[in-house]
Amino acid sequence: MLEKYPILADIKVGNTVRIRRTWRTPHAKSPGVVSAIEPNDPYGTYTIEFEDGLQFRYKRYELEPIVARRTYYHERAVSKLLRYARLLVRRLA
Repeated sequence: MLEKYPILADIKVGNTVRIRRTWRTPHAKSPGVVSAIEPNDPYGTYTIEFEDGLQFRYKRYELEPIVARRTYYHERAVSKLLRYARLLVRRLA
């Protein structure tokens, strides 16, 4: 049997999330860390802890996962190559 409010797998305990701006959200647009997931809580499934120590409960639609951008090897290599080329041009000028 399916649960009434299934938990989506993209947000887990320890993930960093941003709070969407709605009429009932304290700390809107602030990042926080998921400290607990309680699917049967009527006030909110996700407990979010902020850097000032406050904790609030939110529903899934009020959260945005923050995905860190990965730096690929070739991007770093190209940036170092361009930096070297600029240095070489400055010395020759």
